[in-house]
Amino acid sequence: MTWQLLLVEDEASIREAFALRLADQGYTVQTAGSGEECLTLLKSVEPDILVLDLVMPNLSGLDVLERVKQASPNLLVILLTARGTVKDAVEATRLGAFDFVAKSIDMEDLHYALRRAVEFLTLQRQVHLHTGQDTERYALHRVIAESSVTQAFLTEVHELIKNDRITVLLQGETGTGKQYTGRVIHFNGARAQKPCIEVDCPSIPRELFESELFGHEKGSFTGAAGRKTGLIEMADGGTVLFDEIGDLPLTLQAKLLRVIEERTLRRVGGSATIPVDVRFMAATNRNLKEAVAKGEFREDLYFRLNVVSLTVPPLRERSEDIIPLAQQFLTRSALSLGKPARLLGESARALLRRYTFPGNVRELSNLIERAVLFCPSETLESQHFPSDVQGSPSKPVGEPTHPTSTSADATDTAQIHLSFCLGESLADLEDRIINEVLQRSGGNKTQAAKHLGVTRWMLDRRRKPNS
Repeated sequence: MTWQLLLVEDEASIREAFALRLADQGYTVQTAGSGEECLTLLKSVEPDILVLDLVMPNLSGLDVLERVKQASPNLLVILLTARGTVKDAVEATRLGAFDFVAKSIDMEDLHYALRRAVEFLTLQRQVHLHTGQDTERYALHRVIAESSVTQAFLTEVHELIKNDRITVLLQGETGTGKQYTGRVIHFNGARAQKPCIEVDCPSIPRELFESELFGHEKGSFTGAAGRKTGLIEMADGGTVLFDEIGDLPLTLQAKLLRVIEERTLRRVGGSATIPVDVRFMAATNRNLKEAVAKGEFREDLYFRLNVVSLTVPPLRERSEDIIPLAQQFLTRSALSLGKPARLLGESARALLRRYTFPGNVRELSNLIERAVLFCPSETLESQHFPSDVQGSPSKPVGEPTHPTSTSADATDTAQIHLSFCLGESLADLEDRIINEVLQRSGGNKTQAAKHLGVTRWMLDRRRKPNS
């Protein structure tokens, strides 16, 4: 996206030069020549970032900053000065400035401050989606709980909602809804209006993990041109959910353990101890006890995470929920895809009741979305589902089935038959193989990466942007 800047500088030559340089960097720039003009413009425009000169006639940068923060407290303001003092910097921070940088010909400090501001805004907007619109989406009354198994499970969830400091370990098969459960716990508790940040442990390269999680100080390593706030610090007051915690390398487990135990952190390269008020949750489809026994997971971290363990039941054990869930996914997919499908036909209901769903709720969601895509009418029927689902072994209606292998196991043994077409590039064939393995893994990227023999990060890089 294009970020909107308002640049306030009283010297015309500097204002024009800076505006041109910033436009070359991809920003959309509006300018003002005084503090008064800035305040007038802000009544009609809403920039993402305000770049404000400190020393100006009449209204100084600090004067403008104080008035701006009263009217728009969430607007990010970067103060720019050629001769600022420590006193000015302290006052700017007190008034709520995002950064205080030196004015220079190469604009290096300003460019870095703007990159930090953009990173902050990007995360802030993601977090806003997790604290505003999604509060209703994850409300308890919206959770499908027709089966006695799910009702009993929600009783446990209720208890965890009441205490917002208890660390929770969410366990269960791939696709059961562990992340969804974590969000339900967060958005129905006392921390609902604070950030809920999810950390996908396998997808972050281990050499960047510390910096991403804890932040870093300027000069702490090559490329650290300034201070960076980590994800845990950004989630202060809210929740951090570590997804696929079982895949976290041992060397990083020790560092995470200290933060969870002490509720404090140190940025990479920093000496200051920073307190954080965060609820920690972790999710995994691995048996962590077995991982501990094999030396693949730290025992002390396991005990620290396992204050309360909550196992999300597989879909085959809550078969009464299948049709209500399918209808919910149908409505959502039809709206997002602009398709006419609105109803589940009897043949589709019968098919879904007898299918074993090795990929659990995630597989059901993917199947419904795919079926909606190929359904030309208002009623979704069995013929709109893939042939391998239509030909799946049947089970008595309402009776749980306990397969001998999970979807991940099935990927190990099943052969993938893909025909190669003349004129098809190697990249296209590779993309089809990746998508097939993802489908057989119930959409779980971590499992798919394991079966393909690549890292989760490499899997994301090799997939086409539109896949």
